Amino acid sequence: MVCGWLFRLAGALAFCWAALAAAAPLSAGVDPVSAIGLSTSVLQERHDRLQLADAIAAYQAGQFTPGKSPVLNFGIGAKPVWIHFVVDNPGATPVRRMLSIETAWLDRIEVYFLHQGKTVAADRVGDRQAFAQRPLASRYFVFDQAFGVGVSEVFVRVETPDPMVVPIYLLNPETSRVRQTRQEFSYGIVYGFLLALMAYNAILYLSLRSSRYLYYALYLAMFVAMNVSYTGHGFAWLWPDSVAWEQWSNPILMFLYAVSGLLFAIKFLDLRLYFPRVQKVVIGYCAVFGGLLVAALLSDSQKYALFVSFSFVFLFTGVMLFLGAISVHAGQKAAKYFLIAAITGMVGGMLTTLSVWGFIPHNSWTFRAVEIGMLVDATLLALALGHQFRVGQEEKLRAERLAQLDPLTSLNNRRAFYDRTSPPWSHAIRHQHATSIMLLDIDRFKQINDNQGHAHGDAVLKAIADILRQSVRQGDVLARWGGEEFIVFLPETTLDEATALAERLRVAIAGMRIPCETGATTITASFGIAQQANHPSSLDALIAAADECLYTSKQQGRNRVSGSLANQCPTLARP
Repeated sequence: MVCGWLFRLAGALAFCWAALAAAAPLSAGVDPVSAIGLSTSVLQERHDRLQLADAIAAYQAGQFTPGKSPVLNFGIGAKPVWIHFVVDNPGATPVRRMLSIETAWLDRIEVYFLHQGKTVAADRVGDRQAFAQRPLASRYFVFDQAFGVGVSEVFVRVETPDPMVVPIYLLNPETSRVRQTRQEFSYGIVYGFLLALMAYNAILYLSLRSSRYLYYALYLAMFVAMNVSYTGHGFAWLWPDSVAWEQWSNPILMFLYAVSGLLFAIKFLDLRLYFPRVQKVVIGYCAVFGGLLVAALLSDSQKYALFVSFSFVFLFTGVMLFLGAISVHAGQKAAKYFLIAAITGMVGGMLTTLSVWGFIPHNSWTFRAVEIGMLVDATLLALALGHQFRVGQEEKLRAERLAQLDPLTSLNNRRAFYDRTSPPWSHAIRHQHATSIMLLDIDRFKQINDNQGHAHGDAVLKAIADILRQSVRQGDVLARWGGEEFIVFLPETTLDEATALAERLRVAIAGMRIPCETGATTITASFGIAQQANHPSSLDALIAAADECLYTSKQQGRNRVSGSLANQCPTLARP
């Protein structure tokens, strides 16, 4: 009697537990606003594989437990799971609904539709089958089912070594179509933006031959490849018949994405120059995880490969943040963009990883946080590359300007003189316009250096340069010719006009007083002027003619102006 009472009590408890585990039926006439996980009950297989009859018996025995969240999540490497839910059609005719399991990487899915205790439809799908074998051409697992009048039951078995995230939606065909269209439109924006940015940087690399642009384009390409893999777009568009690659594409592309990001960071932040030891550590970090991934591939352990890749990507975001922080601390201006980009990428990557692992709720925002973070990341890194390019161009222009300036007087040097006189000289020759050259040399400059020192000699040179700079016209070309010699190219200027200018300068220089330790230095200068003759000659010939006239001024007592048409200046024997 006692045993009978105990059996009845156990039966009553089992019945009560089954009643509690049985979630409220879903109405076929209403579209749930979110995934239906809270309306399901689940059972995880322990040892042997359960068949449908075993799952039904376990459900009736109250062994299923209620779903704990809208999106069911069992983590990486979970044992196969049975999911059960009830659909009630209170109408008078069957109702068509789209059952969608919106995780692209699940290996095996079995779906059984029961009505009045009988199996009315069954499907076996998963990414271990060619894409063409799916009942509907969708990157997700979608089933078109007509639910009969009354109560129907659905049993779903899921098996995968990947993160077992199972978002189940039950929608009418039109709502399902609109939902899918919106999703694909949003992915189109993401891919379009990233591919355009990738192509732009590839073109910049081909134009500028800067490897930073190449590594950035590779980084973007690897993110897109990784994303199309785990979202199912790759299986749908690129490798629909390659089941083996579909199994391994997620861990391999995740690893390559993180490696490409670190390679870009090494180049962008100049780790070889600023932090050579850190660069070696980063390369070693990549090598260690690469070796672990290869070991997983050789041992054919997809679960282990996924764990390695997820861990590598999770740590990768922290490494990028660390590299950005130390580079900012080192004073790299563009590193500020990189650091902010690393923060956004880290937040997005961590949210997606934690949602897939089941540590935080899985929804559209947490699952696609890595894409949002990547869009911000890509934009900021593009700005950083632009900043680096602008700074590089400014430094290049500054170097070119400095290469054409005399460092003491800030006048043009000989190279700049030729560069800037080439166009007006060609114009003068073509149109036979008067053009003159003025050469001047400071008299007895060596004595000034010997008596007052080179610092005072430099002060004299600067003073002469200032007078010349203030006296020449905008179109004239002034340069320090070498030592204590200066030259002025005078377009549209006759010999008389050039001589008058030289005389004014001679008087101004003679009136200068350059302070020194013993008082002030009085200086004079000699001038040589030459005008282009009627028959064109080279600019060097004109300069040589002016030099002959300058030598004449020196020989005739200094502090004077001598000038003539080219090739007509008196030639005096030089000692």
